[in-house]
This record gives sequence, C-alpha cells and structure tokens, in this order.
Amino acid sequence: MGNDDTRHLPDPDQIHGQDELRPPLSLSELLELLVKVELLAPDQASDVESRTMTLRSQVLKQKVGSVRSQAAARYDVSPAEIIAAANLPHAKEPRRKLDEDSVAHCMAEAALYPYQKLDPLKLDNELITKTFSRAFSHRHVVVPVSRQGSTLELAITDPFDSALRESLESQLEGGVSYVIASKRDILAIIERVHGFRSKVSKAKEELSASHANTALVELVELRSNDELAASSEEHVVAAVDYLLKYAFDQRASDIHLEPKADGAMIRFRIDGILHDIETLPLSVHGAVTSRIKVLARMDIAERRRPQDGRIKTQRGDREVELRVSSMFTAFGEKVVIRVFDPNVLMAELHELGFSPGEREKFEGWLTSPSGLILVTGPTGSGKTTTLYSTLRYLSGPEINITTVEDPIELVDPRFSQVQVQSQIDVTFSRALRTILRQDPDIIMVGEIRDAETAAMAVQAALTGHLVFSTVHTRDAAGAVTRLVELGIEPFLLSSVLRGILAQRLVRKICPNCGVDGRLTPDQVAALGIKVPVERREQLPARFGQGCADCRHTGLLGRIGIFEMLDVGRRVQTLIREGKDANEVGDAARIEGMESLRECAIRRLAEGVTTFEEVVRITADRT
Repeated sequence: MGNDDTRHLPDPDQIHGQDELRPPLSLSELLELLVKVELLAPDQASDVESRTMTLRSQVLKQKVGSVRSQAAARYDVSPAEIIAAANLPHAKEPRRKLDEDSVAHCMAEAALYPYQKLDPLKLDNELITKTFSRAFSHRHVVVPVSRQGSTLELAITDPFDSALRESLESQLEGGVSYVIASKRDILAIIERVHGFRSKVSKAKEELSASHANTALVELVELRSNDELAASSEEHVVAAVDYLLKYAFDQRASDIHLEPKADGAMIRFRIDGILHDIETLPLSVHGAVTSRIKVLARMDIAERRRPQDGRIKTQRGDREVELRVSSMFTAFGEKVVIRVFDPNVLMAELHELGFSPGEREKFEGWLTSPSGLILVTGPTGSGKTTTLYSTLRYLSGPEINITTVEDPIELVDPRFSQVQVQSQIDVTFSRALRTILRQDPDIIMVGEIRDAETAAMAVQAALTGHLVFSTVHTRDAAGAVTRLVELGIEPFLLSSVLRGILAQRLVRKICPNCGVDGRLTPDQVAALGIKVPVERREQLPARFGQGCADCRHTGLLGRIGIFEMLDVGRRVQTLIREGKDANEVGDAARIEGMESLRECAIRRLAEGVTTFEEVVRITADRT
C-alpha cells in the first residue's frame, strides 16, 4: 500500500474508452480500491499485503492441494483470491465475509460494469462449449453468459483489464458486452460444463465400439476436477463423477436421469423444486445408467425390471449415502438417485424447525418408557430426518437402539441397523420378532406397510419398548384410521399410542434478500384468516426480493412444519370407541393441536416463509 510503483486507478470513463491498454489490477491497486470505498480499513489492507505469500500458499493448497505441484505452478492466484483468503469481515454487511463475490462486486461498481452472480442452472451450456475451448476459457478466466441478437455477453473477473477485453473482441464476431463475476464461479462453470460435456462426447464416440467396463467398489472415490480432466480412461466413469460432484455442490436432494424420444434429460431437485441441468445422447444415457447401477450393485443386464440399490461415496471429509432406483419407461431406463447427506439426516433436534412449544411436547413423548410414536407425511417431507435426529438425541451407552429399515438410509454406529431383504424372507415383521429377543430399549421400524408389521410394532410397544415408525397418511389423525384398517384393535391402539407427528417441508425466505411487506386482502381471504375488514390490508409478511445466493427465487433452504396429535384422554377414548379420523382430529384440536395449515400460517406470520409456500404445501389441508 502506498508504494511508489502503485499505479493510480483509472477513471471509469477512461476504462470504457481508453486508448492505452492496461493489465489486470495488482494486489496493491485492488487493496487501494477497497480502502477507497471503505470495505477495508488501511491497517487491514497493510496486513493483507504483508501476508501475501502466506495467503497465496493458502489459496494454492485449497485450489490444487499443494504449493509445490505442477498444478500449483500453472495456477495463477488472483489478488481477489488472496484478499478473500484473509477471511476479513465485510465492512458494510456484518453477516458476511469479504469474499471473492464481494470483491468482484466492488470492482464492477468502480468500473461502471454490471456485476452478476453466475447461476450455473441458468446458463446456456451449448453456448459455453462452442464459444471458447476449455483451455482458453481457463487461461483467461472467461465464460459466455448469454447472446442477445449479435451481441455476446461475457463474464470476466477484472473490468480494468483492457488488454484482455481487446484480445477477446479481436477473436469474436459481432458485439461484445461484459459482466463481472468471481473467479471461483467462472472456473466452477468451466470445469463443470467443459469437463462433463467433453467426457460425454468422448463416451459417445467410444460407445460405438465398446462399453466401459468397471469393477464393483465398496466406497466410490470421486476424483478432483484436475484428475478428471487429465483422465483418458473410461469417459463415462468421469462423466458420472462430474455429475455427482455437481449435484453435491448444488445441494441437490435428488438426481433424475430421464430418457426422452430424442435424448435424455438430467434434472436436480433443489429445495423441493426440480431444475433442468443437462441433456445426454440416448447412447450415453444408457452407459451412464449402467455405470450408476454398477456402483449401486444392481444387475446391469436387467433393464426392464425395477431395481433398487445404494452407493456410498465421500464429499470432503464425510460419507454420503446415495439411494438409486431404476425403472423402465417407454424411451428407456429412468434412474433417480436420492442424496442422503449425513449433515442433514443427523441434524440436532432443535434444528428440525420445532417451535419451543412443539419441541416440549415432542420431548414429552420421548420420555415415555414405552409406547408407539408415529411420523406421517408423503415422500420427501422429512420423515427420515426427523426419525434419525430423534434416535441420535436418545442414543447413549446405556441405551440399546435397533432399527429395521428398507433400505438403511444412513449407517450410524450408535444404532444396530437391520436391512429388510425380502428375497431371503427378512421382512419387517420377521426382523421385529428377532429384535424383540435382542433386549432392545428403543426400536425404529422404517415403515408400517402391512398388517403383520403393524401387529408386531404394537406388540413391541405393549411389551415395554419405545417404538418409532412412519405411516403414509395426509395428516396425523389419518394414521389412526390406517392402523385400524391394518387390523389393529382400537382398544390396543389407544393404550400404546403416545403421539403422531405429521410434517411437511416449506422453503424459507432467503436471509440475505428478505424484506418486510404486507398481505393483500385476497391473500388474507385465501388463507382463511379471520380478521376485521379494516385490517385486511395491514397484516405484515415477509418475502424475498431475490438475490444471487438464492438464485433470485427469494427462497433458500427448507424447514419443517408440524401437526402434533397428542394422545390425551379425550383422543384415547375416541380411538378406543373406533371413531373415524375426523372425530379424532376435531378432539385433538380441542385439546390444542395446531393443524399443518395453521402451523404454516404461523411460520408466515413469523417471517420464516411466504404466502405462496403456505398455499403450495397445504393446498390439500384447507
């Protein structure tokens, strides 16, 4: 800072129309800019400059794994990366760090260029691969964003680098415009699009002669981007690795590979919503699904019969479980992969979304020495997460917890877990019989599907065990009717049932772009909220304006909403008398049960979620 050789930052008008070409900003110049706009204090800038070598080494270790490797010699550490590595607080947004995005945004404003947080789900992959080669894009850190008529919009990292702009414009026909983005985002898109597409193209060429042949593995090791790029072997294998790594990076809960008439679509489910990601040639789709089935220990020769399998792999320092399901459709084999991240499945009880009152009631059920506790909801409503988190909460050296699941979602050493295997007659009910002879304290049955399993679960609860299970019903009261339909005598059910938890997942308002607003009178009426007419335009609510962090949806992450049916004396009597679900639900509401819709509306009033989410999730609960 302040050295004699520091160049003065050019005026924005000079940047857009200067005759003299200039290289990218140096570290000193960038620090000077950040101090000028008050994102850094002078002493912080001096500290960063004094630690340049250490911070540069830190970046290299993070990006390429070593400071002395050939990859490190090829990697050009940018000033923005060095500043981000210092992990300094953002002076104007205390909740955030001064990261690469913040620095890129500052540079864009200073040079009067638009800043853009690149959303990989919204970019044109065909445009990216056809405009520049992978090597050129990587060397110059540039990626096409869109094309409007004859004008190509490019994302670059440094708006002050007029030499780069002139070089790009000399190679392209038509007009060129620029947006500024972080180097991290641009390189991630280059690796994902060029890497995945190149492997798909090579796989398509090779598949005309032969199919890749791979061995079964216990633990799937996903290679780094550099290793994948250098790999000349088995391009299908590399393509699948790219696909899984990208799904993890995008927080996808499900990966869909769907064959169509003229190709195959890859889609990710993120926060409960499906997004189109890529398309594959049908020949490559077949090879990709075969590779996935090999990893999941499924029969690759069998394509018409539905199959299930699982893959265990690693993401960083933790294992991730993938559940694979295949099904034959009109255009070929469809494969869906469910991603079970242990950080999600093993959430703490207080992270599930319970209000203080709900958590107190739930923990009251858990203190019962015996009985049956049910969790209900459709697929994808978070039942598995709730059950695993509960078992983790209850686990201890003095407690014997045994589960029977189909399949085991996540292996945990704190539990004894049994896998249902119908081909050798290990069913839920048979496994439960054996478990009862294993001196359990707590039993978790993955799902009550048939009369025999229901009878065994009730029997286990009657003989002094605390039993958890799931049932597929729309609401909490419906679980009572379902068990009676499976042959459980009402008087037995009333004596063992402790509580029923129905749940759904709603998307949360993005914490970075959430703003206060009000509900319209029509929205108030749609929710059925009883308020005086004169107050219908005054009910506060929050919504997300949309930002880069949430992909401009205004929503980021999900949280549970719950309907908790506590089996008190009134409900117990109605169950014993064989009353239907409506009467049981009405009695539970009299005793204080909040319906799913009421819980969602409360979350709306608390500013956690939006009106649209409440309507979407509880449309069938009016």
